[in-house]
Amino acid sequence: MGVALAPAVVWVFDQSRATIAAGRPVCGMSPPGEPSLLAGGYVVVDSPDAARPRPALRRSCNSREAGNHVVRRGAGHYDVRLGKLGVDGGTVEVTAISDEPRICGAEGWGIAGNGTDLVAQVACADGSGAARDSGFVLNFRQAQPGTGDLAYLRYDDQPGKLSIPEPNYSFNSAGSAVSVERRGTGEYAVYLQDMQRSLERKMPGVAKVTSLGPVPRACNPGAGSAWTSPRSHKSFLVLKVRCTDAAGVATDTRFTVTYVVRLASRPGERTAGAQLRADQAHARRYTPTSRYQYNSTGSSMTIERAGPGRYAVELTGFDGEDGMAQVSAFDGDASCAVAHSAGRLHDTTTVGVRCWQNGRPADAEFVLLHQP
Repeated sequence: MGVALAPAVVWVFDQSRATIAAGRPVCGMSPPGEPSLLAGGYVVVDSPDAARPRPALRRSCNSREAGNHVVRRGAGHYDVRLGKLGVDGGTVEVTAISDEPRICGAEGWGIAGNGTDLVAQVACADGSGAARDSGFVLNFRQAQPGTGDLAYLRYDDQPGKLSIPEPNYSFNSAGSAVSVERRGTGEYAVYLQDMQRSLERKMPGVAKVTSLGPVPRACNPGAGSAWTSPRSHKSFLVLKVRCTDAAGVATDTRFTVTYVVRLASRPGERTAGAQLRADQAHARRYTPTSRYQYNSTGSSMTIERAGPGRYAVELTGFDGEDGMAQVSAFDGDASCAVAHSAGRLHDTTTVGVRCWQNGRPADAEFVLLHQP
């Protein structure tokens, strides 16, 4: 899908040379010595800078050691340029960063020659659905065979009940098929062949869903289940996806979905970062269910509720000055964002999460992926 861009002045954030020189995984996505397994990068634009013509980047990473930058095109619309990450394919994940009701999604990302710059566009809206500036985090990734359990796809709302995503914009580490079935207005089933093995091994992953289009939608993952086709006898992990507008009305839209188990760690190797599913929306303080949580440091993770729709996720073992977080509400009509504020105490990073329904704070289950 091509993206037309007007010329603009840019603000460049340079990748950390110290990280590269130390031989550590760049952006936490690939192990040392095998940087090609997961190429990608991210940018984090914090809320106070979102209205600037050239928003400052609070954090940024690029697995090809190049610079990233962001340009604001108008209220709630941004161009993100990721240096040297150009490719016709991959996937994009976006989450709003805000203490007020905001939804951010991807408008698209352009076809670019390998090794050139990749440009992705972001759209953000307020609780009424009007375009509005917002902080955001955008993550781009393109995987190659050899990763741990990972699948992603881009659903382009193709005619017909069952859609087969374009191969360049989909991936399944099992080497098998992916597809999407529209079951009703704003209701979808995502089929990931052979990924049900993660359930069979009692290591279910989590899914991040991002709306795709000029008007951002709240697209949320639901529970995954195993299913075997009675005709082909092939087995699948089936993920539910539900999309609504800002008012909570079910709405058809395009989207991307990423399903990852232990951040695509391979046997004997831990991919840096954390993931969890917050499964107790009203609990004051708890540890999320162990089946859906992963922390590469082997440390604890705790969730504390401070009030309606206000949560603090404590990730022990991580530096609060590094990394990014992606969030999706789980199995419902709420929308969730990363809070503007984040803290650090000793070796614990605290990621704030805010959730709303119909523009009002609302308790919700959610999924979170943290990546250094």
